[in-house]
Amino acid sequence: MSNPLMSIVRVILPAILVYAAYTYLGPAAGIGLLVVLAILYLILNRTFIYQNRAGKKYQKGDYEGALADLKAAVASAPKNPNARGTYAFLLVKMGYNDEAAAEIDKAIEHAVTETDRKSLTVTKALVLWKQGKTDEAIKVLEDLLMTYENTNVYATLGFLYIEKGDYSKALEFNLKARDFNSTNAIILDNLGYTYYLLGDYDNALETYQEAMKNKPNFPEAFYNYARVLEKKGDLEKALYMVRYALTLRFWNTSTVKKEEVEAYLAELEVKEKAMEAEKQEKQEEHENQEPNEPINNI
Repeated sequence: MSNPLMSIVRVILPAILVYAAYTYLGPAAGIGLLVVLAILYLILNRTFIYQNRAGKKYQKGDYEGALADLKAAVASAPKNPNARGTYAFLLVKMGYNDEAAAEIDKAIEHAVTETDRKSLTVTKALVLWKQGKTDEAIKVLEDLLMTYENTNVYATLGFLYIEKGDYSKALEFNLKARDFNSTNAIILDNLGYTYYLLGDYDNALETYQEAMKNKPNFPEAFYNYARVLEKKGDLEKALYMVRYALTLRFWNTSTVKKEEVEAYLAELEVKEKAMEAEKQEKQEEHENQEPNEPINNI
């Protein structure tokens, strides 16, 4: 039975039962059946309810609350790979690496479809990376990419090559990733940062200008863009970008720590003050210069 038809049956059949009970057995029976059906609905759909509640808490910034609801969702349906996979993903984002490792392995074990298993494997690679197993994470995604070309795979593997320090490989791969998806901000950040690390600031600048059009919502894009702008001599815009980076959420899976960005901002501010002082000094020297004596015509 198709999902739309099943959804209709789930709504209409209980309504018919309640109506019949109310009509033939009386109001008390109808209300009683309605209460029973409501309880059954909550029991049967509690996993979805927990996940939905977790999503709302996440959007409001209550990450621990979201984590607790996802844990409850997993407890209500231990063999649901999607609920457990979402739980594992938030665990690793929040820094609970060992717990995430245990949960993602169970999620993959219970995956029913090959698509689910492959999607969960991307989270597995993130967990391996945060456990210090970068080489293993890269191997997992390289194998996965052979049968599963996906934006998340390209985005994750692209930054793992950078983390590994293999910038030539990173450039080759991130160019391929951009060909696959030229509007993904993470892929463009990976490529722009690779250009920066290789000293190709012109291509880095062009790539980050394109990335900004796609409205990235993670601090690395703005921090890395600021570094490119500094190299190109645009200190004012670099300061703006690094300050904006600090307004965004830093996760355990962020490739730069908040403290690094704060230190870089302090460095740029010192540079800005030095430039302003130099400019002021030159202006004062100019103002204090004696005017040239006019030459009298003979």
